[in-house]
Amino acid sequence: MTTMSSTAAPIRYAVIGTGMMGIEHIENILTIDGATLTAVSDPNESSRNDGAQAAGHDVAVFANHRDLLASGLCDAVVVASPNHTHV
Repeated sequence: MTTMSSTAAPIRYAVIGTGMMGIEHIENILTIDGATLTAVSDPNESSRNDGAQAAGHDVAVFANHRDLLASGLCDAVVVASPNHTHV
């Protein structure tokens, strides 16, 4: 197993979709050494707020996932959108 050295830059994660599963993914990201959550996105204001709160620190918050992707704030993205959007 490879581990990140203490000098390596953290991997910046974003989560698109901060409903129930998105919150679970946020909680999992927060436990990964060498990972940091930098942004969340959800079209629903309540879900956006829940995602930002689950982060436990300041994160960028976007209503539109395209704006998040264009922001340059992340290296990796978890997409946790509702099942009907998985096409």
